[in-house]
Amino acid sequence: MRNDDDEANWKGPTIREIAEVAGVGPATVDRVLNNRQGVREKTRNKVKEALNKLASDRGNEASALNIRLFCESGETFNTAIARAVEYVNRSVPGASVRGSYITTSLLDAAAFAASMLADGASSDGVVVIAREHPAFNSAIRRLESMGVPVVCLTTDLPSSRRSAYIGNDQYAAGSVAGQLIGTAMHKERHRVLLATSVSFRCQQEREMGFRRVLRSEFSHLRVDDRVVSDDVPETTYEHIMRYIESNGTPAAVYNVAGANRGIAMALEKAGCAHDTIFVGHELTPRSKKLLEDGTMDYVISHDFSAELAAAVKWIGEKRRGIETRPWTSPILVHTRYNCEL
Repeated sequence: MRNDDDEANWKGPTIREIAEVAGVGPATVDRVLNNRQGVREKTRNKVKEALNKLASDRGNEASALNIRLFCESGETFNTAIARAVEYVNRSVPGASVRGSYITTSLLDAAAFAASMLADGASSDGVVVIAREHPAFNSAIRRLESMGVPVVCLTTDLPSSRRSAYIGNDQYAAGSVAGQLIGTAMHKERHRVLLATSVSFRCQQEREMGFRRVLRSEFSHLRVDDRVVSDDVPETTYEHIMRYIESNGTPAAVYNVAGANRGIAMALEKAGCAHDTIFVGHELTPRSKKLLEDGTMDYVISHDFSAELAAAVKWIGEKRRGIETRPWTSPILVHTRYNCEL
């Protein structure tokens, strides 16, 4: 294997370049390239992916895809998507993704839509994660009219006439939540609290699937109320606490939105964290901790990195005139026993 001091005519990526893309040290890269022991399989794969990407990009610089990603969500989910962008940039050959992120509670929709249109127009494709909003739909239609393919990720915007949606079947994900809560409860009448936030289509579809399962299979359970917050833990905590003070503790909570930590704080404050069944979405370091300490019972999630990689590949094929069916990602159910990130 070559190292950084090999002959000057070596045109492949150096150990230092591979280490930078893979996010590991040069010594680790050296061990992998020379097939030595002492490197975890996950790290070994990261190094190999980085090497393949650098080698491919170096040979196809003129055809590299410039992808822009726009994500409007809660702070924790934005961080998870930023990590997915890092993964794609070090593992998907011929692609470079640059992300813009805004926290839901701080959104200026007109400014975000304007940025989407201005920056997206000069890209090879755009990936969008955002709520239903006329300004976003308008910006996406403009991009599509310019020939810029737009893929919605995680939550769909069908009225925008986007090119494709890649992600979970969110109606099915909500149905899974209904099944989990229904089978976990004793067959007697119970109140279930539904927590939601703003007009993300994925939340609406989850709620529809959840309510259908409760109506059809667990009629002894009823959705007692809907608490609407803003995906900020502190605000969500206040809303849940007000509900508990007025209505008592619910037998179960289903959170279709973000800010799982805010709900957990309220349940802990009320002393019912280990009695109330708590189901939410998106496996992140914070929801992983809530699973491990028993505050959350189930987290329904999906592979952010695999979805973004699929979106980037789909855009690349679209640019080459290849029409393929968008990928539907599998629904993942995590408990404290299988919550490795």
